[in-house]
Amino acid sequence: MNTAAAEKLAASPEGLTNQKAWSEWLAPLGISNESHVLVYDANRQLAAARVWWLLTYLGVEHVALLNGGFALWQTEDRAVDTNLPAPGPSQHVVKLQANRLADREDVLTALEKQEQKIVDARSDAEFSGSELRSKRGGHLPQACHLEWLTLVDADGRFLPTDQLRQRVKELGIMPGDAVIAHCQGGGRASVNAFALERLGFQTRNYYLGWSEWGNLNDTPIEKADKPEQP
Repeated sequence: MNTAAAEKLAASPEGLTNQKAWSEWLAPLGISNESHVLVYDANRQLAAARVWWLLTYLGVEHVALLNGGFALWQTEDRAVDTNLPAPGPSQHVVKLQANRLADREDVLTALEKQEQKIVDARSDAEFSGSELRSKRGGHLPQACHLEWLTLVDADGRFLPTDQLRQRVKELGIMPGDAVIAHCQGGGRASVNAFALERLGFQTRNYYLGWSEWGNLNDTPIEKADKPEQP
């Protein structure tokens, strides 16, 4: 699966809404509308969760993550195959699921109305503003900080559900809350989105995240020391 091509497409202007381009990306994968897809990686769910989110955004209904990475699979002496699969062309009809994606206007509305929780999946340094990956650093006002790495162990296994539920409760995220997750560019937020959806939270991914928000001059930002006015 060409995840690099998917990342590039998703990060391009209007890429997430380019149905034709996503159909072309999906075409070689042999996925049908009835397929059950299992995604795994060797990077603590970071790549796998991104693919999971993209597939569900494209309307693939049955997508799961392997709870643990490929290294763990091998350590447990499970079956592996070295043959490269040759699936037929995909039969899945791409239908973009707008309810899974948030854009900048959605986030601004959420901040104004305070009816949704904003969850930041980035590192402590990014959240505080001490590490810059865009022109401006810091975090969204009202954002809850839930770094993606704290949700999975070193082998890529998610925390048990009761521990996950306690973590989000401590952040003030309560049953029934709608959530918008974000990071720098979609991947880490996808890990959070998967974990939150396991707990039953309706979650959208602000996929462009800080790569967009932090490079604008008029978006509200806070830092660890004091608020920064747009």
